[in-house]
Amino acid sequence: MHNELAVAFINLSTCSLFGFLIGPLVKNFGYKYNILDIPNSRKIHKSPIVRIGGLTIFLTCLFFLIINNLFIKFENINFLESEKLTILMIGAFFYFLLGLHDDIYRSSPLLRLFIQTILALAVSLSGINLSNITLSFPFLGTLDLTFPLFISHLLTCLWIVGITNAINWLDGFDGLAAGFSFFVSLSILISSFILGNIEGIIVFSIFLGSIAGFLIRNFKPAFYIMGDCGSYFIGFFLSTGAIYFSSKGFENPIPFMYIIILFSLPILDMIFVILNRFRKRLNPLKPDANHIHHRLIRANFSYKNIITIIYAYSIFSIVLANNFL
Repeated sequence: MHNELAVAFINLSTCSLFGFLIGPLVKNFGYKYNILDIPNSRKIHKSPIVRIGGLTIFLTCLFFLIINNLFIKFENINFLESEKLTILMIGAFFYFLLGLHDDIYRSSPLLRLFIQTILALAVSLSGINLSNITLSFPFLGTLDLTFPLFISHLLTCLWIVGITNAINWLDGFDGLAAGFSFFVSLSILISSFILGNIEGIIVFSIFLGSIAGFLIRNFKPAFYIMGDCGSYFIGFFLSTGAIYFSSKGFENPIPFMYIIILFSLPILDMIFVILNRFRKRLNPLKPDANHIHHRLIRANFSYKNIITIIYAYSIFSIVLANNFL
């Protein structure tokens, strides 16, 4: 395990540096092709800003996965021959493209939701799904559940699509979605170490470093924002990766309380926003200014205080969630 930890540390460091260094290239590309986020009543930014910063996360993650596969060899691990990891990366790639298309051309929310669902269903049909889960209750023990195929695929689609869009909704404040995703990635990396999952250690050390390289440039005043290409890529990777890497073996049940608590911040934010829109008889897919960062701003919290609150809750959720592994 020492060799794997050394490789993970190198991955984390080099991915962070690489992602940080290619940031100006991505920003210049965004300006050249006018891929900008224009301020409005919902936006925090007061001037146009490049909205494809997530490209740095995607390129860093993809490049270092290839590098690791070519030059780092572990017994019984070959990334290119890992069927489930290949499915994870293909799905993440298509979610990235879907988000990039929206960043450039502004596609219909219903169309995006439909395509997200089809892609999530394909992932579920391939075998990465919530067919077996375990529920842990304090003082009551655990309960293992196996769902029929239809229920399993339905739950998996709701999970992947729901978490992806929930993280996308968090991306309205400098350093918020990327910071939260950093802590979730760190938790999955830690859980992979606890469970002895070498593949998870390598993959999420790369993913964590890719987010870190972007996050350094995303604090206020942001150098650029991740855009839908970044939030869709991160959301899919985290939601699907949590299913794949959070159990002791692929055939073992998924610790459902672990992943629910881990993602509780975007889940609760999404539930509140959707219920509020229904209460006001508004379109649940239409953007508004009632997300957690909007409410904290209206409560006169400073930027530093808002980030501190969100990050503190993220750390708390990691600690609590790991008790359910």
